Amino acid sequence: MTDNDDRMTRVEGRLDALGADMGVLKDDVRVLKDDVRVLKDDVRVLKDDVHRLRALYEQHDTQIRMIAEVQAHHGRQLEEHGRLLRDIKQELAPLGDIRDFVRRIGDDHERRLSGLEKHTGIE
Repeated sequence: MTDNDDRMTRVEGRLDALGADMGVLKDDVRVLKDDVRVLKDDVRVLKDDVHRLRALYEQHDTQIRMIAEVQAHHGRQLEEHGRLLRDIKQELAPLGDIRDFVRRIGDDHERRLSGLEKHTGIE
C-alpha cells in the first residue's frame, strides 16, 4: 500500500501545484482583462481624436482652397491693373513734351501779353 500511498501523495502534490498555478493564471487573466479594458478605452479616445482631426482637416481644406482662389483672383486683378497702368503711362507720354513746350514759351507768352496790354491800355 505504500506504493499506492506514495502515488496518492504525488498526485495530491501535483493537484496542489495545479491549484496554485490555476490561481496564478486567474490573476493573470484578471490583469489581462484590465489591460484590454484600458486598451479599448484608449482606442475609443483615438477614434474620437481621429474623427475631430478629420473634421478639422475638412474645415481647413475648404478654407485653404478659398484662400487659393482669392489669391489667384487678386493675382489676375493685379496683372490687369498693371497692364492698364502701362497703357495710361503710354497715353500720357505726349504730355511730357507739352510740359517742356509750355516751359519754353511760358516766359515769352507773358511778355507778349504784357506788351499787348500796354499797347491796348488794358493794364
